Amino acid sequence: MPSAEFQEEMERKLNSQPKSKIEFIDKSNVVHDITRYFKSGANLKSVRERAPDEIQAGQFDIVLINSDETWSEFKFGSLIYGGDYHGAKIRISQGFVLPDGTEEYHVQGVGYIDALTTDPVNSRVTFRCRDLLWRIMDMKLHVRPPEEIAVAGSSNVGNGYVSAIHKKPFATKDESYTLTCTLGGGDDTAEFSVVGSVSGNIGTAVSGHQFKSESAGLQFTIHRGTTVWVVGDVFTFNVFQMPEWEYINAGKIIWSILTGYDWDTDTQLPWAHFVFDYDHTKSSSNVDLDYDSFVDSIGKISLIGLYDLKGFITYDADGVTLLQSILLLFLGSIYTGNDGRIKFSTYLPVIGQTYRTFSDKKKITSLSVGRTIDEVINAISVRFQQLDSWPFTDSNAILDGAYATEDLVSISKYKRLGARYDVPWKTTHNLHVQDFAAKIIAKFNAPPINVDFNTGMDALLTEIGDRIIIEDTKVGLGDFLAEVSMVSKSFDTNPTKISMRARRDSELGERFGYIGSEIDEGDGISPQSDDFDTANTTDKEFAYFSADGETEPDYRIF
Repeated sequence: MPSAEFQEEMERKLNSQPKSKIEFIDKSNVVHDITRYFKSGANLKSVRERAPDEIQAGQFDIVLINSDETWSEFKFGSLIYGGDYHGAKIRISQGFVLPDGTEEYHVQGVGYIDALTTDPVNSRVTFRCRDLLWRIMDMKLHVRPPEEIAVAGSSNVGNGYVSAIHKKPFATKDESYTLTCTLGGGDDTAEFSVVGSVSGNIGTAVSGHQFKSESAGLQFTIHRGTTVWVVGDVFTFNVFQMPEWEYINAGKIIWSILTGYDWDTDTQLPWAHFVFDYDHTKSSSNVDLDYDSFVDSIGKISLIGLYDLKGFITYDADGVTLLQSILLLFLGSIYTGNDGRIKFSTYLPVIGQTYRTFSDKKKITSLSVGRTIDEVINAISVRFQQLDSWPFTDSNAILDGAYATEDLVSISKYKRLGARYDVPWKTTHNLHVQDFAAKIIAKFNAPPINVDFNTGMDALLTEIGDRIIIEDTKVGLGDFLAEVSMVSKSFDTNPTKISMRARRDSELGERFGYIGSEIDEGDGISPQSDDFDTANTTDKEFAYFSADGETEPDYRIF
């Protein structure tokens, strides 16, 4: 937490002493203070996409002085000698010299180096740094392993082959298979026994015909070559369980995709090698993921009670597309915080959240307000997985369910502006589709108000996703509540400038989701007149929703 003195320096209009600290963290996690080499760059930009199904990563460049060849990878003794700097980190912190002469810094951004450009004429180097989300943007999940390709026996006489192996979710397990020719000949004649190390003999495959075992989750075809099969010809291959979940909290699924570990047991999952390998430490010391944000969001998803999902990852799936298909359901987001760790948030607001005020009476130097109809969604159609029926990996997902909804009031104002979504996730009740469609309509049924403004060091600790209050006399904004959707920090300018975009959607002003009660529900121990933190156990079972702080708010069911 920032000290009171630090926060006071943030608020100063004049005479504050901002200082930058630039650190190089090598692949062995040794931290080097390289502030003296800093020339320019370190301009950080974080964006939280408004679209309900998008993830955006960030990057920044940093220019360093190299007059003493500290950044020459071919010079013995340099910090990057040998070229092992891809994946090392640059950490940018900002702080102040406090009144007592001490210095206090807080991290503003962390980037992983993925490119180096030298400028020998000016004795400089430029590092391009990307945040952790770039791995999500670039990486494929459940890439087919070479062990799942059938290998012909070295003594085979027949020179045919086995087609690509296909698996079935919720059926295929880790095991090895042997195909042995028991009747020689060509297609339509030759027969092979199909024997698994776990399943045993699961049937006979005829050359030239597709073999399929629903119970074992295995499908392939044997094809003859120019020389027919003879008895004793063999093929061997392995199969591995697919990354799959059976009615698991959606937030816990996201955790397991990012880490390869089960949220509840903190044990590595059998298919961990098919997904990301971010730090799985379940504490605030996690270096990759903001663990506390996952605790908060998983708890909220559990509270809603509609997002225990069943689904799987097919071969060569785009990591970003897969995560977006889950986040869409509760309008969630994953994004990079100031400390460089991935944060996870849901559609529900933070209980008891405090707001920071930005005002033209303080440090706002410019401000503009805009609205666009381009961002309106007022009609939704959804295809989704309704039946508990799952295809082999050579077939498309079975999206046999359909749902549609619309907002007639919004349509009458702005015309029909629709969107269609495919949801490859199943629940036991299918109410998740109705719920997320209603959330999208509520959030996007009117053009949002976007407020772009420049401010100073008072925004040093502000992150995307924060809710703030904006006051500006000229445009008439007073106590305007909005959510930060973009933060751009320029640390090589003087004075330091922080630009922000704050967005107010149609539902943002509604105060909802506070747990507790203000009236007597007849439980003998009400009313609960304080907040969630002091509520008793019984009152925490109630939720009240209020748009205007009325004494007796309307009650609704999650």
